[in-house]
Order: sequence, then C-alpha cells, then structure tokens
Amino acid sequence: MYYDKNRRYFENKRAVMYIGFLLIIAAFVLFYIWPIDEDNVAYIPIVFLTVLTAGCVMFFGQLMRRSNEADINEDIENELRGFDEKAYFDLDLYDRELPYINPLLMQSYLYYDTPYVRRDKEGVYRTDRYVRCRLYFTEDAVCTASRTVHLIEEGVDDEYKVIKYSEIKRASIDAAQRIYTIHGRKVTVKYYDLNIYGENGLLFSSQCRNDYTVECAVEDINKTAEKFRG
Repeated sequence: MYYDKNRRYFENKRAVMYIGFLLIIAAFVLFYIWPIDEDNVAYIPIVFLTVLTAGCVMFFGQLMRRSNEADINEDIENELRGFDEKAYFDLDLYDRELPYINPLLMQSYLYYDTPYVRRDKEGVYRTDRYVRCRLYFTEDAVCTASRTVHLIEEGVDDEYKVIKYSEIKRASIDAAQRIYTIHGRKVTVKYYDLNIYGENGLLFSSQCRNDYTVECAVEDINKTAEKFRG
C-alpha cells in the first residue's frame, strides 16, 4: 500500500487547483495584453512560460492526486482479501451450528475524530480508515469479526467477539453524526451505528446502513436475547 500517496490524497487542497487554474488563464491574458516593444520583447516569453508552467504544475498535480480513489479502492480490497475465511476459522464457526447461512455484512469508511476526510466523486465522505464487519448468528451467541484498514499508516486491526445472547439487553440502530472541516468549510456527516447493549453498557458497535437487512438482524437479536433471558 502506498501510504504517502494516500496521505497526499487526503491532504490535497482544492484551493491549490483553483490558483493553478487562475495562473494558466493569467499567463494567456498577459501574453495578449502586454505591449510588445524593444525593451520587453525578450522577457515576455520567459514570463509567459514561467507563469504557465507554475499554473500547470499546481493544477494538474492536484488533479492527479484527486484521481487516486481507484488506487485506494484497490488497496482496501487487497487488505480485506481472505479476511472472511480467516474470521470463520478464528471464531471456530465450523464447530457451531449456524441457523443463518449468510452472515450480516457491514462495511464503510470509519467516521471518527480525524483530520483526514475527503468527499469523493460519488459524494461519499472518505476517511483514512475503512472497516469491514461481519456478524455470525449461532444458536447461543452473536459472533462478530471486524477488520480496520489503515490507509495512511501501516497495518490492519482485527477484532473478534463472541457475545452470548444471555448477556444482551437490547440491540438497536442509532443515528449518529460528526462535524468535519473540509477545505475550510464545516460539513456534517450523518451515519448509523448498530449497537448491542448489555446490562453494564455497550458490548458492540459498528457503523452500518439503516436498511432492511440490518433491521431484520437487530429484530432477531432482540427476540433471541429475550428468550435466553427468560
């Protein structure tokens, strides 16, 4: 993974592109309006090329950095490859009876306290961390496996939990939001968390989509936990 390249993507300043674009325009304007005489005829091409070169470097250099999204997507996929199979073994799921064939999949950029936030071409707010999480539902527990991919620092973080239904008080989908500053402008990013609570507080939390699949999973967790509590 190209950590320095990814860091530059998040640190890219849009204002630099605008300044570069204005310098390109200014170079051509100066070239056409600057009066030519014997005193400055030798300097006009030098000034024109200098301003034009500076503008092109600033504009196209930043533009190339903004095209790194496909490379970042590939980095994420490479880091996630094989994780689902690894989680199955690490959680000993082959020795557990699974009533559901398909585990619940949740994955997204992690919204947390970070200065590295960018809005991509699809309108998605990207951060320097990406999380993939699966929930496996067994006869007596919810097994969770998550991997956090770090895009600008080395390494990944894997976390596994086995939460007994008898320990669960309730599960819910909770709305959340964070305020970030992007290019000097305050932006509110809204998202949802799937939270599992016990008697003494939060047992598990993962960002999720508020869709039918997640709603069904939450409903099943609550119903099963209620049965185990008697």
